[in-house]
Amino acid sequence: MNTANSFEVWTDRLAQRPEVFPHQLNLISDSLLLMELSAAEVSAASFLDQRVLKQTSKGSWVPWQPVADIFKNEPVAGKTSFIFHVGHCGSTLLSRLLEFTQNTRCLREPLPLRTLAQDVADEGDGRSFLSSKAHKERLQTLSKMWSRGAEYTVIKATSICTDLLSPINASMPGTKSIFVYNRPETHIATLLAGQNALLDLKGFAQLRLQRLQQKTGLDIQLNQMTPAQLAALSWLSETTSITQSLETYSQQITLLEFESLLQNPADTLAQLLRYLDMPTDGEMLEKAIRSPVLQTYSKAPEHKYNAETRAAILADSRARFGQDISAAIAWLENLASQSGLVAATMQKFAF
Repeated sequence: MNTANSFEVWTDRLAQRPEVFPHQLNLISDSLLLMELSAAEVSAASFLDQRVLKQTSKGSWVPWQPVADIFKNEPVAGKTSFIFHVGHCGSTLLSRLLEFTQNTRCLREPLPLRTLAQDVADEGDGRSFLSSKAHKERLQTLSKMWSRGAEYTVIKATSICTDLLSPINASMPGTKSIFVYNRPETHIATLLAGQNALLDLKGFAQLRLQRLQQKTGLDIQLNQMTPAQLAALSWLSETTSITQSLETYSQQITLLEFESLLQNPADTLAQLLRYLDMPTDGEMLEKAIRSPVLQTYSKAPEHKYNAETRAAILADSRARFGQDISAAIAWLENLASQSGLVAATMQKFAF
């Protein structure tokens, strides 16, 4: 990665330059990494993290506040919506399908949202760098930056970011979000089937448990959890978060169980587009449904993957890990007996 240090070069006419992308946020140095990324690079990326960068990519770290000042009086350039999810539930596929809508830009897992999600969680323990007000202001500024150059922008967050829903909705009234999920049994079977399942599950386990315990006070020891329980935790941390958000922002959140998209992609996609106030065009829907998107693995489009592939993987996982999955469901049910929030979440998302 090539780094240019001229602040003026990177911030000149920044509000009109969508190719200058806010790639990383550093709360320790209070700075922002701006990178040159073309629309094609952003569209192709399954993850807007280090994997989107090349040796020839140009970028520079700049102080946060001058950037915030540039966008302070700027409106959000277009209509901006969000996708939140439990992870491994078709959210990337949904994002790629929505991208067929004319003048639509879809961003997948930009890193600054992860940074803010961690800090929002740390705020609950008194360890955050930013205040609640500052979290909202940064989300506003980043949304303005991400929406440059498109009539419609859909931002798919990383699965650990669901607690950002409340500050987003509080700071940007009218913003709509989709929450994508699977039932817990399917979710656990999906995660256990992965080649690197344990590494994947441990990656965000501490943050997920931190957030869940802040909401419920449950006594859970991470070092005593089985892989299936870690998978159940990943589901529960996000669904309890959305259950809380629905109490205040039910009109700004719609729920999507992934199975409905697989079973009836055209009608489900049309319903979601109407909900997001985006154009619903029959020709566009037909193009999206007939595209290779539904026949490849959305996070790695070079690999063939469809509903039949998924069904076979789930069947194999259930055959190999059936007892572990059942034990993890029983663990969730036991937690529901100890927490009203978990009980309400299970009622809404598990049955």
